[in-house]
Amino acid sequence: MKCTRMFVAAAAALLVALPVGAAVKAMTLTELMEVTDDAVLGRIVAKETFRADWPLEGAVYTRLLVEGTSLRTGRTQTHPVVFLGSHEPDDRFTMSEMPRLRDVRLGNEVIVFSQLSERLGGQAEAHNHGNVYRVEQGFGEPVVMGKGDGLAFPVNTRLSEVRGLITAADAAIRARAVDPLPGSDR
Repeated sequence: MKCTRMFVAAAAALLVALPVGAAVKAMTLTELMEVTDDAVLGRIVAKETFRADWPLEGAVYTRLLVEGTSLRTGRTQTHPVVFLGSHEPDDRFTMSEMPRLRDVRLGNEVIVFSQLSERLGGQAEAHNHGNVYRVEQGFGEPVVMGKGDGLAFPVNTRLSEVRGLITAADAAIRARAVDPLPGSDR
């Protein structure tokens, strides 16, 4: 009996010590823009939840409708974007990487980084489910709310500066791109 307990404890300790792959990769702004199709600055004008059978049967997604301007192309557009999870109490489907409720409220101004998702029928999906950045007024000017180390905007940053950073990152990507980025006119 004592040997069995020691074996179970040792096996559990070994299992805990095994390396685990991270679900979210730390990325600079340039790295994020290299793997996404668009970065849209706009206002959330609609929000709904729906079910899909990916990554598991009955998974709940939130769809945001963002009216704004692509920071890559300059086009004004209505941009539907989805992320896995929901803040609706009846859905009972959340995940750690999804945007916080205060980031995705109706009327919020946001920057959304997205890529087209074949697994969701070609809908634009917020990259890593959480690359939605809230914009708030701070000291008389709009500020993009930072989300911590390892994300595109680790600290709160003036929107005017963010526009410049995105333009510079996009120019650097275009300069070294052999194949055009999805969703661009290149």
